Amino acid sequence: MAKKILILLAVEEELGADHIAALSSSCTLRLMGVGKLRAYEATLKALHEQDYDVVINVGTCGSFRHPYATVLRPSVIVQGDVYIDSIFASKPITLNTGYENASIVSSDNFIGEDTPVAQRKLISSFDCMDMEAYAVVRAVKLHSVLNEKLMPQVHMLKIVSDGADGTIGDWSERVERLRPLLMEALCNLINEIADED
Repeated sequence: MAKKILILLAVEEELGADHIAALSSSCTLRLMGVGKLRAYEATLKALHEQDYDVVINVGTCGSFRHPYATVLRPSVIVQGDVYIDSIFASKPITLNTGYENASIVSSDNFIGEDTPVAQRKLISSFDCMDMEAYAVVRAVKLHSVLNEKLMPQVHMLKIVSDGADGTIGDWSERVERLRPLLMEALCNLINEIADED
């Protein structure tokens, strides 16, 4: 039996309307909005409405370490900002999917050239950064615990759109060029998941 897949992305521009329409025939796709709170709420709402076997968070990310258009599948998900190196620090969440030790840190703020040096240093060891991944995983875990259900398999699929260096101004143009690569990676991941049956 085919697995029920929920695909979560922040904004339509990341995949484009045509690709979203194509995916909708075999998967449920939800737009979350930007930021951890919106991602958390949208994920919980989607899981409340229907059960899924697989949740895929797909989208763009920034990276100090990887060049533009690099596709990443993080397995270590980290809560950013004051939650990294302070009394409020939280443990990373490790998924059994994705690339071993590949990490993503989720921040409430866009990381750019105006980000304080101290904050940039805190996240410099992570492969990439976004604003939703950690919230998605926490929402999936909470929903499973509260409803005493088996946790869906969670995958992170990200593509580097910028070097977190202030060049995000042309994001719309960059992401348009990235869409075919991201869609190809997503289709490959969906096929991998189907082959696991």
